[in-house]
Amino acid sequence: MEIRPAISRDVSSLAHLMTELGYPTSTEEMAARMAALVDRTDHAVFVAVEGALAAGMIALSTSPSLYRDDPQGAIVALVVSSRFRGRGVGALLVEYGESWLRQNGVSYVTVKPSVHREDAHRLYSRLGYEHTGLRFSKNLD
Repeated sequence: MEIRPAISRDVSSLAHLMTELGYPTSTEEMAARMAALVDRTDHAVFVAVEGALAAGMIALSTSPSLYRDDPQGAIVALVVSSRFRGRGVGALLVEYGESWLRQNGVSYVTVKPSVHREDAHRLYSRLGYEHTGLRFSKNLD
């Protein structure tokens, strides 16, 4: 299993992975989203690849913090294709993402999985993440 930065030829696979996560995304939408991130150093998207297949992806961000001196990191998205679940791909992606965050000066990372993603909750707990609160969301459209 290889983990590498996502590139333009991954756009279709990334769109499929986001759709599997429950966020229907077209290839065109994903291309536009990736184009918006291409020159940013505070965001990264990595893909786990086995052969020619995208097994999963992780998206990360860093931002200044008002309650810490170092930047805060976030796992923005993590998804493993249903074809590859149960093989440790999620843990590999999180480990890789944490390494990227550390390299970017981050010592504290958060993730906000939806309440119904119990498999994700177990994964993050197993990887040492603590349940420290809840989130509220509002659609502004």
